[in-house]
Amino acid sequence: MNRRSLAATLAAFTGLVAGTAAAETEITFRYIQFNADEVAAGIEEFNRQNPDINVIFERIAMQDARDQLIRETAIGEGPDVAHLNFVWVKDLGVSGSCLALNELIETHGVGSAGWDDFLATDLTLAEDGETIYGVPFATDTWAMVYNTELLAAAGVDAVPATWDELLEASRQIKAATGKPGFGFASGSSGNAEIWFLANFFMWSNGQALVVEDGQGGYEVGITAEELAAIIDYYRTYLDEELTIAGSLGISTDNDPALIEAMTSGELGAIVTPIFGAVRLFDDWRERNPGEELPFTTAMTPHGSGTPATHLGGQSLCVNAGTEHPEEAWKLVQWLTSWEFFEKYNTLFYPAQQSLLLKRPFPAEMEGFQKQFTEGARSWGPYARGPAAIAAMWNQTARSFGSALIGEQTSMQAAEEIVAFVQDQL
Repeated sequence: MNRRSLAATLAAFTGLVAGTAAAETEITFRYIQFNADEVAAGIEEFNRQNPDINVIFERIAMQDARDQLIRETAIGEGPDVAHLNFVWVKDLGVSGSCLALNELIETHGVGSAGWDDFLATDLTLAEDGETIYGVPFATDTWAMVYNTELLAAAGVDAVPATWDELLEASRQIKAATGKPGFGFASGSSGNAEIWFLANFFMWSNGQALVVEDGQGGYEVGITAEELAAIIDYYRTYLDEELTIAGSLGISTDNDPALIEAMTSGELGAIVTPIFGAVRLFDDWRERNPGEELPFTTAMTPHGSGTPATHLGGQSLCVNAGTEHPEEAWKLVQWLTSWEFFEKYNTLFYPAQQSLLLKRPFPAEMEGFQKQFTEGARSWGPYARGPAAIAAMWNQTARSFGSALIGEQTSMQAAEEIVAFVQDQL
C-alpha cells in the first residue's frame, strides 16, 4: 500500500472512530440514597441496553443535594437527571432547576400504566396545577419498630397506641433495663427528622402547619400554644434521658447511632421509613443467623385523632439546562420500570400503584402495611400552598433545635414557627 492509500485508510478509520464516539451521548445521573451500589448496577444495565447512551453515575449526600443542584443549574451545570426528595420538586421547578416534563410525557409516555398511575403527583406540579416538574420514583411512609424483648422486660404488654403511652413505655423500659425507650434524631441540620416527628404529632391531633381556609386560600392550622406542647413532649425524652445519647447531634432517621442501637438491642423503639426497617432487619439477621427476629412493627402513636404519617418518597427531575432531554427521558423511563425495581432497586417500593401490587409487604412489616393503607396522608395544602415545604422544614428544625438545647423557650420557638409560616402564606 502506497503512502497516499495508507493515509486515506487512516483518515477513514479516524473518521469512523470519531463518528462512533460522536454517536454515543453522555449524560449524568446523580443519586442521593445509600443503596448506591445496587442502583449503579442498574445504570450499567441501562448502558448495556443502550449503546448509544453512556450514563455517568454520581453519588451525593441527601443533605447536600438540593442546594448543590440549585447552585449548579444557576450557571447551566449539574446532572442531566437528578434524584430528589418528593418535597423538593415543586420549588426546584419553579426556581428553574427542573425541566417542565409535559411534552416528554405526552410524546413518549411514562411508567408502566401512564401518569395517572403514579402516587403523590401533586408534589410535582407548579402552582398552575398543570406544569409537571418531576416524576415520582419511589414511595414510602414511616411507622414504628419496637424491640419486643425490651417491651417484655419492662412489662409493656402491648405496643403503645398514643403518644402518652409511648412516653410511659419509654419510662418503663428505662426503669427496667437502663436503656432508652424511644430513639430519634433531634438535631436541626440537614434533612432534620424532627420536622417529620412534629408533623406526625400535629396531624394525629387534627392540627397542621398549613390548612385550607375555606375561601380558596391557606392559613396556619395550629396555635403557638399547641405547637409549644409538642416541643415540650419531645424535650421530655431528652430531659429524662429516654432517647439515645447524642440525639441533639444527629438529624437523620437512618443515622448509624439509631440503627446500631436497635440492631444491638440497646434501644426500645424507633420511627423509620419502610426502607429503614428493611435495612435494620437485614442487618440483625446477618449478625444473628437462624434466630427469631426480636422486633415488631406498628402504626405510629396518635393523639385525639388517628395515626398519621406522610406519603413520602423520592422523585426524578430532568435538568432544565440539559442538552440531551430525549436521552435523559429514556433513562427516567428505565428507572421507573418494573424491571429496574425488581432487579436493582429492591430496597425501595415503586411510586406506581400497578407496581406496588407486584411487591407485597412481608408479614414482619405488617405495621408499615397498615400505616401505608390507613395512616399515610399526602402533604396536601403544604404542597399546594405558597409556603415552600423546604423553607418550613428548615425553620421548624431551627426553632425546635433552639428550644431543645434551651436557647429559647418552647413558646418562643413555637411563636417563631407560626409567624414564619403565616408570613409565607
